Amino acid sequence: MPPGDGLVPKPPDGIRPGQLGVVLLGQVIIGDVAATLVDLALRQLLRVQEPDGDGTDWLLGPLDSSAPRHRSESLLGYERTLLHGLSSGGSTVTMSSLAPRMADILEDTRRALIHDGVNRGWLHHLHHDQRTPDGEQLAERIRVFHRRLRQYATDQGEGALAGPLLPYALHFGMVGHEDVPLIQLARHWVSSFSGLPGWHPPVPRAPNPLDDPVPLNNDWSGYRRW
Repeated sequence: MPPGDGLVPKPPDGIRPGQLGVVLLGQVIIGDVAATLVDLALRQLLRVQEPDGDGTDWLLGPLDSSAPRHRSESLLGYERTLLHGLSSGGSTVTMSSLAPRMADILEDTRRALIHDGVNRGWLHHLHHDQRTPDGEQLAERIRVFHRRLRQYATDQGEGALAGPLLPYALHFGMVGHEDVPLIQLARHWVSSFSGLPGWHPPVPRAPNPLDDPVPLNNDWSGYRRW
């Protein structure tokens, strides 16, 4: 797809937003989990209610048990793990109420994401932070997707990144509208839980001049590139 043709970019191989960090970084960062939350909300598998300004908290309610079969069956293992951790017996929960068990929820989700990457042949079994040849090829396709997404946003405006493209744009740090509820949710999630043990910013790999920059930090601030 040549730059500027207006066609909507498509993620390579149907990769989901939460899987990007596994392929590009060989590890899971807190932003991958936040992008997954946004993706699940857009797919109507997670109900999100924003605060109404009177000091109330974000409300999260997993919908996988009541969703139509085709939606619930679309869940991948790590997505089910995350939703199960949030469900608290199927009830709606506030984000702050999750704090006491969030370390376990995040660790279970990270483990499931790494397992997913290994099973798909993207990461080595023994060295999970190293890509396989298939993973290297996918990483290159993701970089092309990133460039196309950036060009698409330049041509069409940031509003074109709403909908299914939003979680990918979040991963690449390409959104800036703070008044969009799902963007606010993602940023609040990152700021609330990135300080938990094991979720410090990863050490950057040696730069590759062929790579597009990707967030190497648990905080998305400073990654608005266009």
